[in-house]
Amino acid sequence: MLLTGFAPWDHYERNAACELLRAQAPSGPRGWCIRRVEVPVSWQRAWPTVAAAWDDGVQAVVAFGQAEDDAVRIERFAVNASSRSAVDVDGARFEGDWNIPQGAAALHTSLPWRRLEQALDAAGLPVRTSLSAGDYLCNHLAYRVLDRAANERATMMAGFVHVPTLARMGLADLNRVREVVVEALIDHLEVAAEAVAQARA
Repeated sequence: MLLTGFAPWDHYERNAACELLRAQAPSGPRGWCIRRVEVPVSWQRAWPTVAAAWDDGVQAVVAFGQAEDDAVRIERFAVNASSRSAVDVDGARFEGDWNIPQGAAALHTSLPWRRLEQALDAAGLPVRTSLSAGDYLCNHLAYRVLDRAANERATMMAGFVHVPTLARMGLADLNRVREVVVEALIDHLEVAAEAVAQARA
């Protein structure tokens, strides 16, 4: 499983999306390998950073970003457009017309979003679904991730999750968000794999 989180940018000295990854061990529940990647808030460097860590062994990708919100947001869609006015950490702006030319207008998450919402709610964490990841680098990366997942294989799961800033949610709860998401996804993947094995038997 590949987990990504954006690095600090602008006036944020710490990014909750990056901080929640620090406590994640390389070995996850039931022997799963969990790969963590810190992603620069850069139009030119964000996607290549993620792509470099995404090999054939990856079965699920969860990209985390932070938002000025009081709840975890499971993003259902990423759109094929980005703001051309927002500056990144390199002082650059998005220069293209599309995140991926000739790509679909929007892509839907392939994460089991209802299951994640229920799991986070059951853990006592504030959560809601959101229709769009916005128009900055969160959406840009979400679209690139969903596009690759859709072209990788039918069973690939990928999506984007926004978490509140550290000023709005403490690190203990942020770490719990990560734990619940990882556990729920592993459960989902293992149940799906068992169903496929039984169908082939």
